Amino acid sequence: MDQKSWSDDPNLGDLMPTFQPNVPTGSLPLNQDYLNLQGNNQQLNIAYGLDHVPFSDTTGLPPSGISGMHTTMHMVPVSTVASNPPSNQPINGYTATVGFGQLVSAQINDKKSTDNALYFLTGNNLLLQLTRNFLPIASANGSTFLPGGLIMQWGTVSATNGNPVVTFPFAFPSTLFNVQLTRQHSPSSPGSSFGYWVDNTTLSTTGFTIINNDGHTWSYNWTAIGI
Repeated sequence: MDQKSWSDDPNLGDLMPTFQPNVPTGSLPLNQDYLNLQGNNQQLNIAYGLDHVPFSDTTGLPPSGISGMHTTMHMVPVSTVASNPPSNQPINGYTATVGFGQLVSAQINDKKSTDNALYFLTGNNLLLQLTRNFLPIASANGSTFLPGGLIMQWGTVSATNGNPVVTFPFAFPSTLFNVQLTRQHSPSSPGSSFGYWVDNTTLSTTGFTIINNDGHTWSYNWTAIGI
């Protein structure tokens, strides 16, 4: 069986040669120990071939490539919700190395879902969360995540002469920090000097109400940041 079929097999451990760290033994002639040496080389090639182009691939062409190059990256979580219940936040199981940055993965429950999130750890032990457990929404009413685990949402309220209600694309899991509001109108539109504001009694993790202090019809752009 070739290397690629070994690495794709669910019973990989049963099919791979067993790596023997004490080979060569030093007590057997090489003409007796060579099979063990061959087995070790085969096992190294197979193991290294996971997430890499294996040593035995010398084609230099896609979808393989140059021997030793990365093909993907599988990251073992440093911690899980089981190892640090109930949410595994803040995460644990990592150690900073002075002078080096590290990418680490951890399974977390971030109140959107339970999944693996990505972090960057500095040499001075500063941990920066890079992802959240949802897909960004790239649309007129959308959302994305920001470094540090922050969530930003935005949208447009259709033209109205009343007090429009903004409903976020999804509820902020924990806290709403800030809302910014801009009214749209053409230069010739009347009433441009009339006021509008966010009704602070309606601010919540799900949305808010805009007070329109005149009888004209407007559209509004809004942005909200939370966590």
